[in-house]
Amino acid sequence: MSQTCLGQPIPKASIRLLALDVDGTILGPSGQIDPLIMSSLHQAMDSGIRIVLCTGRRFRRASAIAAKIGLDSPMVCNSGALVKCPSTNKTFWRADHEPENAQQIIEIFDRLKRPILSFLDLSLNDPDFITSKYPSGCHLFDQYLDENQGLGQIDPHWRQSESVFNGHFHLCAAGSHDEMLNVEQELERLRPGAYQIFVQKSPNYQAWMCEVLRRDANKWTALKTIADDWGIAGHEICAVGDDANDIPMILQAGWGVAMGHSAEFVKKNADWIAPDNAHHGVADVVRILLERQQR
Repeated sequence: MSQTCLGQPIPKASIRLLALDVDGTILGPSGQIDPLIMSSLHQAMDSGIRIVLCTGRRFRRASAIAAKIGLDSPMVCNSGALVKCPSTNKTFWRADHEPENAQQIIEIFDRLKRPILSFLDLSLNDPDFITSKYPSGCHLFDQYLDENQGLGQIDPHWRQSESVFNGHFHLCAAGSHDEMLNVEQELERLRPGAYQIFVQKSPNYQAWMCEVLRRDANKWTALKTIADDWGIAGHEICAVGDDANDIPMILQAGWGVAMGHSAEFVKKNADWIAPDNAHHGVADVVRILLERQQR
């Protein structure tokens, strides 16, 4: 059953854009889109509401979900570091690290003896990321590489090349929760507030991820590039998610919704708490938006 949060169970304005996280939001506990959620998304689109996927997934994995839904509009990938269109492969926006910042991040990871990878903005025929070696010697990092066989480029010299840092927008490590929190703390200790850092766990992997983005890169910043292009104001956006990287868009959207299974630190930023993803929370959100349209 739905709960209200901060006294706003219904959006104040009519919603024209629905921004949706993927894992834990439109995907159920099984990792699939429930037919009821699929039907709700199509009802929203038929009513004129534009849907934008906003996910921590990289472009390849986000594109597969967009194809299932029938979306061909730009989507926010890599926790907000990349905006890309699945139908054209066109990059609309990307938050590249400054070369010296990328160098420093990698040096910190090296000092902590944490293997690191950098996601790449290429076509679906090219690698998704680059890293130094496989196996790396880190069990959980190697499990991530195992799950992505053939999708990574292994180059032991990529970190020594000055030119390689131009265009790197999403640096990432994988390990235990404590290991990733330690990396986050060290980055913050050395350069407080210099980077956008998310420590979170994908349901698809055993490892926790420490994602390091440019300071201004997050799902809301990226989403706004799409909304502005479409002439949609912030108060006309509903954003729904369940994890740390969803907080910026939940907090800034006209109506921010957290899923019922979200941690308390996510829920406290929301205007409303939807049922969890096992109980079709997104369908409830869509129902409310459509009822709001009819007023």
